[in-house]
Amino acid sequence: MKALLAFFCILAGMTSAWAAPTSLSINVAPQVDVPVSVYGASKQKLILWLPSEMGVVNAEGKIAAQLAQRGFEVWIADLFSARFLPVVPSSLAKIPPADIAQVIHVAAQHHRTIYLLTSGHGAGITLDGAREWQKHHPTHKIAGAILFFPNLYAKSPEPGESPHYLPIATQTHLPIVILQGDLSPWYWHLDEMKSTLQKGGSQVAIKILPGMRDRFYFRGDANLSERKLGSQVATLITDGIKHLPAKK
Repeated sequence: MKALLAFFCILAGMTSAWAAPTSLSINVAPQVDVPVSVYGASKQKLILWLPSEMGVVNAEGKIAAQLAQRGFEVWIADLFSARFLPVVPSSLAKIPPADIAQVIHVAAQHHRTIYLLTSGHGAGITLDGAREWQKHHPTHKIAGAILFFPNLYAKSPEPGESPHYLPIATQTHLPIVILQGDLSPWYWHLDEMKSTLQKGGSQVAIKILPGMRDRFYFRGDANLSERKLGSQVATLITDGIKHLPAKK
């Protein structure tokens, strides 16, 4: 009987881990609704996952389900679909920061602690949205942002050239953890990015991922090492949250 009970407990855990997400729709503007996939249920800890220039990728659902098993609620917000935008980098500029601010506003009504999560060029719009929300809610602090291989450049720097950053890089005031592979072309600018973010009052910690390229966890050409670490992204995120710098 005990063995049978243990079997059903394991089965229930597996079912919960891979349960289909529930759906949420957040109105951000007249006739504009952001579809949100919701994994897990927690009134305490929410990870708000916002898309990069690659849109919402399949790997994120699996990672979100793993994070839900660790006690987080995870919202994956499809900002592209909300405004019927093609999933191309240029579409990010067409997503108003107010859309993200409204999603954060709704999240803050139901969760005590909110962490922002994004990657690549998604870092710019995510931080823009956070700043927009903070302007109207100065006493409610976002707990921090986890940024995978963030691209905060106004344009890609030429070899040997110092990069020019988006204005938001010096206007952000958040605890931030950057997770960056050392095979990324932006790896060599990390210290400069950190100091640029610190000018706005952000507290920044950096974790280097040896042997990793950008987009390692959803690359079509991922090598064995990238696939191995790609299966551990939920751990990277939870460790990043634990090591967010203290708020100031």
